[in-house]
Amino acid sequence: MWVAVLVCAGPLLGAAPAKPAPFFAQLRARMAGSAYVKANPALNRFAWLRQYFPTTTLGQRRGFLTRLYHSFLTADKQRAVAVYLYQMYISSATYGGEMPRRLNINYLGALDALERLQDRFDVRGAEAFYQKNKAEIKALLQQFFAQSRLAVYAPQDPRNDAAEIAFLRALAASTYGGERAAYALETPRGTARLDPADLAWLQQIQHASNREIAQKVALYEVDGVDLAMMDPSYSGPLTKETQYLYRPAAKECAACSYLTCRQVCRQPRGRAVRLYQLQLRAKNGGLLEPARGTYFRNPKGGFYPGWSYHEAVLIVLNRQGHFTPVVLDRFLSDKPLLWQEWLALFKKDNTLLYAYPFQRWDDTEARLVRPQHRQGDKVYQQGRAYEPFPAEY
Repeated sequence: MWVAVLVCAGPLLGAAPAKPAPFFAQLRARMAGSAYVKANPALNRFAWLRQYFPTTTLGQRRGFLTRLYHSFLTADKQRAVAVYLYQMYISSATYGGEMPRRLNINYLGALDALERLQDRFDVRGAEAFYQKNKAEIKALLQQFFAQSRLAVYAPQDPRNDAAEIAFLRALAASTYGGERAAYALETPRGTARLDPADLAWLQQIQHASNREIAQKVALYEVDGVDLAMMDPSYSGPLTKETQYLYRPAAKECAACSYLTCRQVCRQPRGRAVRLYQLQLRAKNGGLLEPARGTYFRNPKGGFYPGWSYHEAVLIVLNRQGHFTPVVLDRFLSDKPLLWQEWLALFKKDNTLLYAYPFQRWDDTEARLVRPQHRQGDKVYQQGRAYEPFPAEY
């Protein structure tokens, strides 16, 4: 009946074609209709985010001349901005079209491609970069959504511009005065439980990395000014001469997080689909604050002095399509912690999170070494003596 009426009415109405629904509306409908997403939106959205799998490949940082030449090429930056917009489309559609004013930890993953850029890129200028490179960025978005088969992205449709500008303004608002964006801490959406087999696997990694960490030192070549910047608690004399120093890796959270991530990369691929070095800093530029008390507690007893920053490892596990983020942090726990448990240790309204997709680098591994020789309190590497770092962690 209705079909006949519509067929007859067509000529009278000029056979006006049906206007397709806007792309973002299609994507929201697709996410809203997914039982998989409904089960745990904040975590299961990882299934559609573009991923960078943990790898054992050792990278080399670009030298000055390479970076100078590469700075004239914008393809990497176009792709990074396009991936950011794609991740935000997926995340916001999962949350029913939410447009955040600033990024928070429930948008974890949105910054991955931007953090992997070797070239300097001030994300506060991402909106201007987008306007200048819109055609290339939109062509990449079309490609990404064609691969995901979630919705058809039409690059020539101007209705998408408003959402993309909103995402880029949220990015700029998340820089807190710097060039790079951070995630604010919020109560995490969704919950996760750790499978006993995954817990056992993580504990094996933790034990293996702890054995390696105990054998390694972190080498530093610094002048007096750099030394004061590296450790605000240092109050000794400053010189202009280069100082060759070391600190046991077990006392340096950045070294521990790097070596633990590398241990994860040595495992067979399958369980871990995302791997991050996490760094926490205070919003006000001062010291980090625990959620309770004044100082952070050592899991072996006692308290640490104040932290200007802290690093740990985040592993996102995939068990039959269900995603579980777990943190390994030997300074705060002797066992793996679920994402929500670890976040609850920090004062929420004064903490920023930076999440770096893990990459191995030749210069980092050159300074995280097992000393070739020890004599007294000095260690020797390549014939050079390194003195103990003059301040305790």
